[in-house]
Amino acid sequence: MFNSDVLQCVICCHDFSRNKRIPRVLHCQHTFCTLCLHKLSKDKSNILTISCPLCRWITCTPACMTLSKALYVNTEVWSQITEDVQQEWEDRSVDLNDTKTQPELKLSDSRRSVIMSALNKMLIFLKGY
Repeated sequence: MFNSDVLQCVICCHDFSRNKRIPRVLHCQHTFCTLCLHKLSKDKSNILTISCPLCRWITCTPACMTLSKALYVNTEVWSQITEDVQQEWEDRSVDLNDTKTQPELKLSDSRRSVIMSALNKMLIFLKGY
């Protein structure tokens, strides 16, 4: 049985989906949505690098390949994405344009602790620079 928190990207806190927020696995085995990975990727001498926001492991792929071709889909998460979740995501993305109907963000205690832990690791890392 999957914890529902596993079905969300820890960067953007959106549910994974089968079209826009596909769960992709970095070489360190952490999973994030495709949109967030695109934002994190950097082109360095024809090599795309992504520093994992959780463990800082660097994933490298050829710049000539898209991230969709270079990184595997997390099939365990993929199989848990139901049509209900997919439809909920599509409905929510439409509602975000209307400020009157924006969904209220509620985080479980376990989700909040995961996010706070990741933020603390990032702050510790940034203090070193």
